[in-house]
Amino acid sequence: MRLAYLISGTKGDSRRMMRTLQAVYHPRNQYVLHLDLEAPPKERLELAMSVKSDPTFREVANVRVMSQSNLVTYKGPTMIACTLQAVAVLLKESLDWDWFINLSASEY
Repeated sequence: MRLAYLISGTKGDSRRMMRTLQAVYHPRNQYVLHLDLEAPPKERLELAMSVKSDPTFREVANVRVMSQSNLVTYKGPTMIACTLQAVAVLLKESLDWDWFINLSASEY
């Protein structure tokens, strides 16, 4: 069984997102990270650089940071739209997963 994860966060969550990613990471799975529009561009860039600089993530190439950030009102329709966009990214990149798991930065 292979899993696909969306790990999402907002302003100030990039370190928590990386911690959550490291806690659930397995090289057979797929991962998408999304920082919403509340996060400044610098934080988004730092998150992408953290992923790119990790030797395991770079070698396996199964972690992506969504380049398009969305305005997300949690518990609203924009959260569903963000989730569907992440699923579309995952499907475009790899069909090699069976289940989708949606996590927030505060899960771990």
